[in-house]
Amino acid sequence: MNMKLNQNDLESIKDRMQRGELTAAQANVEMVRAQRVRLVTSRLPADIRSTLNAAVKAGQLGHMKKAGSKPEAYFHPTFDFLAKAERNKAAETAMRALLAVCA
Repeated sequence: MNMKLNQNDLESIKDRMQRGELTAAQANVEMVRAQRVRLVTSRLPADIRSTLNAAVKAGQLGHMKKAGSKPEAYFHPTFDFLAKAERNKAAETAMRALLAVCA
């Protein structure tokens, strides 16, 4: 289950930015809400991270910290079960890759 942002949602967010209804920071939050789960598997720029963390404090997003081989996740508060499933899937994929290298 890959949580990708579909073209319709992306165009809607871009359109709202062009009309001045959203800032770039707000657009990042809206993108996470639209795609339901965003896994952070690499470095995230500080300005984006601070915006997402502010949205977590405001209750717009949920957050799960990195735990072992499970990646960090930002998610729509209603879909915490999807975030857990995506994190477990990513951890399982990483373990399989590690075992393939060691075997």
